[in-house]
Amino acid sequence: MDNSPCCRSVPFSLVSFIVLISILLGACQAQGTPAPSLQPISTSLPATPIPPTASPTLAPSPTPTPLPITLWLDPVLPSDFLKKISIPESILTTRTKSKADLFLTAGDPPGNSTLLGETWQTYALVAPFFTVQDDLTNADLRSFARGYQPEDFPTTIDTLLVRNQDNALVAHLLNMSASTIPPNNKIDQVGDEFFRPTVATQVGAWAILPFELLAPQWKVISIDGSSPLDEDFSPESTPLTQRITLSTNLADLTLPEDQLTVLLPAPNCDHTNLTSLIMTGVTAMARDTAFVMSTEGVLFPGTEIRDFMRAADLTHISNEVSFYEGCPFPDPDYTGFIFCSDPAYIDLLADLGADIIELTGNHNNDVRALYKVDSMPFTLDLYRDYGMQWYAGGVNVADAKKPLLIENNGNKLAFIGCNSYGPTMAWATEDSGGAAPCEDLGWISDEVTRLRSQGYLPIVTFQYQEEDLVTAQSSAIRDFRRLADAGAVIVNGSQSHVAKAMEFWNHSFIHYGLGNLFFDQPEYYITYDSFIQKHFFYQGRHISTELLSITLEETAKPRLMTPEERQKFLKNVFEASRLLKE
Repeated sequence: MDNSPCCRSVPFSLVSFIVLISILLGACQAQGTPAPSLQPISTSLPATPIPPTASPTLAPSPTPTPLPITLWLDPVLPSDFLKKISIPESILTTRTKSKADLFLTAGDPPGNSTLLGETWQTYALVAPFFTVQDDLTNADLRSFARGYQPEDFPTTIDTLLVRNQDNALVAHLLNMSASTIPPNNKIDQVGDEFFRPTVATQVGAWAILPFELLAPQWKVISIDGSSPLDEDFSPESTPLTQRITLSTNLADLTLPEDQLTVLLPAPNCDHTNLTSLIMTGVTAMARDTAFVMSTEGVLFPGTEIRDFMRAADLTHISNEVSFYEGCPFPDPDYTGFIFCSDPAYIDLLADLGADIIELTGNHNNDVRALYKVDSMPFTLDLYRDYGMQWYAGGVNVADAKKPLLIENNGNKLAFIGCNSYGPTMAWATEDSGGAAPCEDLGWISDEVTRLRSQGYLPIVTFQYQEEDLVTAQSSAIRDFRRLADAGAVIVNGSQSHVAKAMEFWNHSFIHYGLGNLFFDQPEYYITYDSFIQKHFFYQGRHISTELLSITLEETAKPRLMTPEERQKFLKNVFEASRLLKE
């Protein structure tokens, strides 16, 4: 949902407006009236048009008001915000609020002034990515900002960082008594250069950052359950979002739209430029999972996760097993490893809002081995009929190696993957379908680099060698990092039936295995716990990753973990992840 404010168009000729100003000023000089002593806006505020990402809410302005008029800029506004403003030469600025005709204010319009428009400046509370805690109450945040560690606080925060230029506005948001954050509390003010993720997250501090500075190395901490990344984000109700208003105390003042838009920068959190992507681990609708689907209903496994899976802009599922019309009724006691899926099972994927199907799985040609039928064309036709797109597999090897290119809300994503594990029968050839073989990784590395050079954000997924440890094996570390070095922003292991370690490498997010989504393995208790990733992209950048943790119930139905289950699970995986740096 997009709640960003938007403009209402007001026609006006800027040329006519300037001519009117010249006539009025000339008349004043002819009568000997001295010009105002106020100075034009400083050159530190360049007259550069703001990008058309979003527009603030503007009141209609049918006719212009003769100038000169003066503008007061609230001193708590950050310099980055002010740099987005382009003030016409005909509007003068003053530091004296009482002498102003226009007011750009952090908060409601002052006094009895009339609102002309508004915009929003959104901040996020963040912590280093490998932080277990997910949420903080607004009361605890305010308490900590004043130098007090709340009682029974689950996490020790040694330092809370804020940029120097954001200091005054953050203090205003937190209802601090002074115009700047008091020096005797635990908030440190630092320069902009500190917020390079590779520097800041090594310190272990939390921070309050403008939304546009988010990076995957930071974990966004919700406040009272609310985050600026939420689908139902509303700036009016988010604790760290500041309303900024443009108002006037002149009863007859009206401004043309082109002047209002350059005086009100676009909101820095505009959900029309945000893309959310769900990514999942192993799905194999066979064996016990298939038996439950055939007896409890095809949609039964998605009961507990349906809402958040459908809420994302894009939903990815790695489906390892091909569909086959002759697939027999599933046997829950079957102990083999050759699978097929009833075509009716695709309704589960559709119900979860699946848009993107990964085909790296090593069971995609099992039907050929068992029934001597090439099921790949039928499977791809079924995906096509349901409006789903796929990658890393196809009717031949050239088709399987093609990247899937998707543009959503201005973000260009490229999905590409391969199977290194095999078996050989799972790989596509020149004249038969299957998964794209990884070979020596040369072709996929080159393709990732090419895609990145064309403005795409490459997302690579592997069907890698399987083993049931939380830690990452050395060969996987070598190969996954190679794709990160080539330019991939996300590298995932889709093969693992257990949740594995993760890391940041060369600014890329690497996850060596997410675990199962829909697949039963009762002999391995650890496989009941898995991850669903939720990635966020904004204005052409990967800005954040949220880890959703699930566990399996009733053989086939994943559900979100309880807070206690999640805390134990994250601690275990994060500990294994930290070892990758040693």
